[in-house]
Amino acid sequence: MSRTSDDSARESLDSVVLEQASLWMARLWSDDVSEEQRQACLRWRRESPEHERAWQQLQAIDGRLALLPSHAARSELFSSSREVSRRGLLQWGGLAMLLGGLGFGLSRTPQWQRQFAEHATGIGESREVTLSDGTRLRLDTDTALDVSFDADRRRIHLLRGEVLVTTGKVADGRPFSVVTRQGASFPIGTRFSVHQRADSTQVAVYDGRVALERRADAERVTLDAGQQAAMNADGVTPPEPLDTARLARFEGRLVAESLRVAEMVEILARYRHGVVRYAPEVADLRVSGVFSLRDTDRALASLADALSLQVVYRTPLWVTIQPRGQG
Repeated sequence: MSRTSDDSARESLDSVVLEQASLWMARLWSDDVSEEQRQACLRWRRESPEHERAWQQLQAIDGRLALLPSHAARSELFSSSREVSRRGLLQWGGLAMLLGGLGFGLSRTPQWQRQFAEHATGIGESREVTLSDGTRLRLDTDTALDVSFDADRRRIHLLRGEVLVTTGKVADGRPFSVVTRQGASFPIGTRFSVHQRADSTQVAVYDGRVALERRADAERVTLDAGQQAAMNADGVTPPEPLDTARLARFEGRLVAESLRVAEMVEILARYRHGVVRYAPEVADLRVSGVFSLRDTDRALASLADALSLQVVYRTPLWVTIQPRGQG
């Protein structure tokens, strides 16, 4: 079966660009949009053909709102009033909801997962949750999870992001696990973190022990305190010494010790909307220090000062780190 041109365009559009386009559209939908913001959006569209294609894609989706069936139009999200419909979309996480419903994988979008998960954080947010058995969860940025406790077991389904788990001190005979796409982690009186990445699950143990079990097989690999490992399609990686700096991120701090600019940007990007890019010549420069994850603009400014670089804001959502003085 041949693919339509609409399918091809949909596949080729970068998800980050789609998110930028949806944020720009949401901004223009607001009641207090300024002419300066309209012009900034226009400049963003003209920066790249891909930007314009993403914008036109969303404009087409906007037009298709009027074609929704009557039962959908009666819902809270898709009100018969166009203004209420748009505001509802903004409250529900923007156009990414529509992107998913029209073929972009609704259940896999961050907005959908955060909206419908039992516990979730937005980009740049963190949250603490205490469960009924005394287990404490610390959700890092852009994290979504469900909790499933019954008479036989206790299970956390980590849908995306990273969570720090401190198990309860009161004895509970029900097995406890954290489940991700790659497998499950079974703690034994411990404190540990689980990070659901695109193609792997990373587990770090700070106290106690954790057994890792991939979905593909029943063999378990046990991590002791001070160790970390990952589960992926190939298996479980060999345990390695714990990166203690990871723990600071749950407290809103990035502790860098001879960290490459490319690696620092990858981390900061998880804590802010939009895109952070860097010039190729600065990728391997290294920096040490403590940077704020709650104020990523300040972190970028500190990085630039430390390495004599400059941070260029093409839009609030499009940032580039480059050598100082470069046009």
